[in-house]
Amino acid sequence: MKKGIILLVIGILGISCTNAKLVQYNSDRIENMENYLKESQFVKKSDNLEKLREQGQIEFSREYKSLEREAAAWEEGN
Repeated sequence: MKKGIILLVIGILGISCTNAKLVQYNSDRIENMENYLKESQFVKKSDNLEKLREQGQIEFSREYKSLEREAAAWEEGN
């Protein structure tokens, strides 16, 4: 009976320590992501975008293309 209670207490302590470590890990990850986003430079919209589009240097697609199909098409081209 004593062994069972001791094992139960040790198990509860082990789970609580794991949960605390997990919470700390996730908090650190979120802080790292927030810092990265604060420091990152966002891409500004180009004033020449329409000009490049008219010249045919860039093209837009209104059709959704899955990443798998796009990767397969890229592999076939190379």
